[in-house]
Amino acid sequence: MSDTIVAGAGALREFSVHVAEAMGAPVEVAGEVARHLTRANLSGHDSHGVLRWSQYVRELDEGQLDPAARPVLLRESAVTALFDARRGFGQHSTMEATGWARTHAREHGVAAAAIRHSMHIGVLGEYTERLAAAGLIGIVTVGVAGTGSGAVAPLGWHRPVRQWQLKSFLNPDPLDLAFVNLTEDDDQFVRRQQLLILDRDEAVPHFTLALFARARGAELAPGLVRDAEGRPTTDPEQLYAGGSLTVMGGDVAGHKGHGLSLASALVGGLAMIADPNPTPAGCMRPPETWGTRIAGVLVVAIDPAAFGDAAAHGVLVAGVLDDLGAVPPAPGVERVLVPGEPERLSRERRERDGIPVPAATWADLLAIGERFGVAPPREVG
Repeated sequence: MSDTIVAGAGALREFSVHVAEAMGAPVEVAGEVARHLTRANLSGHDSHGVLRWSQYVRELDEGQLDPAARPVLLRESAVTALFDARRGFGQHSTMEATGWARTHAREHGVAAAAIRHSMHIGVLGEYTERLAAAGLIGIVTVGVAGTGSGAVAPLGWHRPVRQWQLKSFLNPDPLDLAFVNLTEDDDQFVRRQQLLILDRDEAVPHFTLALFARARGAELAPGLVRDAEGRPTTDPEQLYAGGSLTVMGGDVAGHKGHGLSLASALVGGLAMIADPNPTPAGCMRPPETWGTRIAGVLVVAIDPAAFGDAAAHGVLVAGVLDDLGAVPPAPGVERVLVPGEPERLSRERRERDGIPVPAATWADLLAIGERFGVAPPREVG
C-alpha cells in the first residue's frame, strides 16, 4: 500500500453515512456527520475529516458517544436558547443550534444558543459559514477547562504533582467568525459571500499537526508538543503518552493563546449553568475521576440589518477585503489570501482531483468498514 490513497469525496461521504447509520445514528444525523467530515477533508482540514472515525468508534466502545441521540431544546427566550446534545454526534447538535440562532437573529437582530453535553463538533467554520450564507455574522466558540480536562498545558506550567494533572488543564478551544461581504444583487456574491472565515484556535493547529504527523509516521516541528515530563519533543507519539500541547504563541507570546483558550472555555461554560448532570463534554466516567470544571459550545448570530443598512455593511466589508487582496505579495507568494479563501481553493482542487488519505488512516477506515459491514470507499483512478 502506498503512503497515500486518493478517494473521491462522494465515496468518502457515502462510506461515512453508512458507518454512522450502522453505529445507530438516525438518517438525518448520519447525513450531517458525513457531510461535515467530508467537507473538512475537501477544505484541507484533514485532522477533522474521516480520520475522526477511529475516535468516534472508540468513544462508542467506551460508552461516551450515543449515536442515536438527538439534541433537546431545554429552554429558550426570544434571543437565547439552551440545547442538550445528550452526547450525540456534535456536528448534528451544533447545526441544530445554528439553525435556531439563524432564525431568531433574523427576527430579533441577534441570537445566541448554548449547547451542553456535546461531543466533538468538528470544523467550526461549517457553522459560521452557514450563518454567513444567510447574510449574518456568525460567531462560534467551544471550550473545556479544568484540571485534567484536556491536552493543552497552561502557560508556565512545571512538572505537576501527578494527582493534579495540571499538564492537561485546557482543551484546544477554538473561536470562529464569519462575515458576509456582498449582497445577493452583486454578480460576485456566490463567489465571495463566505470569503472571510476566521478560525482562531489557540492549540488546534498544534493538535492538527501532531495528529497528522502521527498518521504519516513523521516528526513534528519543535515547540508544538511536550512529553509527560514537560520536555520539548518532536515525537507526536509523546502527546498520546501523557504529553501535552503548547498554547498558540509558545514561550514568546503564549499569554495570548493561554488567555483566549481559557476565555473560550468560560464563555462556552454558559451551557453548564444549573446543569443537574455536569459531566464534562465527551466523558461518561464517574464525577470523582475527572477534573473538568466547565465545558460547552456557544453559537451567536448577528444580523447587520439590526444596526443599519445591511447592504452598506456588506459594501464596507467588501472594500476592506478588496484592499487586503491588493496588498503586494512577498517574494514567492502568488497573492495575499483572505481568511477562508485557502479552504475554498482546496475544495475546488480536491473535488476535481480527489482527497488524499494517509495509508494508516485508510487502513483504519477499512477495519471500521469491516466491523460494521460497510463496503470500503472507492479509490480514485
